[in-house]
Amino acid sequence: MNLYLDSRNQLISLGFRELVQSILGEVLVEWHSGNPKAGQVLSDQKQVIVYNFADNYLEIENNLKTNPEDTNSIKVVLIISGDVSALPKLVSYGVSGFIDMNCTRNELKEAFQKILHNQNYYCEQVWNKILNQDEEITSPAQFSLTKREIEIVESLLNGKTTAEISRELGLSPHTVQTHRKNCFKKLKVKSLSELLLFEMENQVFKK
Repeated sequence: MNLYLDSRNQLISLGFRELVQSILGEVLVEWHSGNPKAGQVLSDQKQVIVYNFADNYLEIENNLKTNPEDTNSIKVVLIISGDVSALPKLVSYGVSGFIDMNCTRNELKEAFQKILHNQNYYCEQVWNKILNQDEEITSPAQFSLTKREIEIVESLLNGKTTAEISRELGLSPHTVQTHRKNCFKKLKVKSLSELLLFEMENQVFKK
């Protein structure tokens, strides 16, 4: 295997190399800064390119964009520090591994077992961020709905009429209609059918 290590922090990269060698045996190492010309190595060798991430997402993204036709190499991001929330977007540029520099030997072994067999690997730090983002996306709170408005929307999604909602919540029909209007405005829908479509696509109010 040929390992292309980011030269901007050689101390961390050398430690990463030692861990990889302890798992896979001897590897050929070359240094790079930016996007390496990995296509020059022999075709029967695995090519693993490591990018060091320290809050430099745009730099890594631009480097990957410069050589979009390179599909033979395995691209890995070694996370040193910074906000990892945007990192999963790099999958579209061919990155298949996200590894925390503080990972254990067993975690690194699992990572390489996956990426060398054409699977994606997300370290716990990145995976938790993805899960947290999903929770934020599917939460009614992000649309600034009040507790009462959420009750109104859930009732509408359950097929209840204004009169039924009025009786169940102890509100006047006029108040229910006002809440309904405010909910539609916040969710950017104009009708009950659009509300149903919105829920089908986003699953915001699922229980």
